[in-house]
Amino acid sequence: MLKALWKRGRVICDHPSWRRATLALILLASLGAVGWIIVRDWSNLVTYAWHFEWAYLALSGLAYVLVLSLAIGAWIVIMVGLRTELSWKQHGQFFLYSWLARRLPTPLPFVASRVLLYEQAGVARRLSLAAIVWEQLLLFASGGWLVVLLFPFTPALSQRLPLAPTILLAVICAGLVLQPQVLARGLNWLLRRWKREPLTTVLTVPGALAALFLHTLLWLSGGVIFFLMVRSIYMVNWELLPVFIQVWVASGLIGYISFFVPIVPGVRDMSMIALLTIVVPLSVALIIALLVRLWITLNELFWAVVFSRL
Repeated sequence: MLKALWKRGRVICDHPSWRRATLALILLASLGAVGWIIVRDWSNLVTYAWHFEWAYLALSGLAYVLVLSLAIGAWIVIMVGLRTELSWKQHGQFFLYSWLARRLPTPLPFVASRVLLYEQAGVARRLSLAAIVWEQLLLFASGGWLVVLLFPFTPALSQRLPLAPTILLAVICAGLVLQPQVLARGLNWLLRRWKREPLTTVLTVPGALAALFLHTLLWLSGGVIFFLMVRSIYMVNWELLPVFIQVWVASGLIGYISFFVPIVPGVRDMSMIALLTIVVPLSVALIIALLVRLWITLNELFWAVVFSRL
């Protein structure tokens, strides 16, 4: 079944008209997700006493350009470290097109779309798959350590976040970042089991550390955008900025885990709401989770269309 799906995916990638149709379907699916969120939370939307600070919302939109640049930059560092020779524009396009597929309830479209796009550009499947593994590992390593480092500045959240498992996750991921050959050996073992050609290139320690630094900045800037979005509808003090960064990172890590290991639909939103209720009323927390999902999805759609025109 998987082989049949893969062959169909390759047929799609080999025909420009099919690729455009697939991209359009992904865009429609993302818009459908936005519509479903609006319908699902319509009662909250119409009953909430809306008061927008448009300046903060506009700042969050401008700052999203930085977040997007960091995300694409970190991905390019990984791909260059694995000896791929493509332009930054191609990397950006492939990243964004596949990133939109993360809005779907299964990781299969995300992984398959990125691998197929790179395969069409001449990059071996095993190489792009290894890069995806590195990307997720670096996200967990940087996010895990940020959660740990922010614990002293966010005592209100400390009781709701599991410190020991977070430290363990961060240590394991950081250890793999500092010893990239260990991950390479593990991936090659899997490739041999699947009777595939092993990897011949390994991400170097400097390359892994550079990508780790960019992912750390990505989490931090995402937390700042989150804070700006909250301030656009609810007045919170700047002293609470570390708390909102912590909420953003912790709920993001939970969301990534639930994406690849499905637990409960919407678990990231639920964890975000649960953590937010420490500093804002429940009704505001519900609206914030909705606003974040809508605003980020719309930004992703906008920049995906922009890159498709480059």
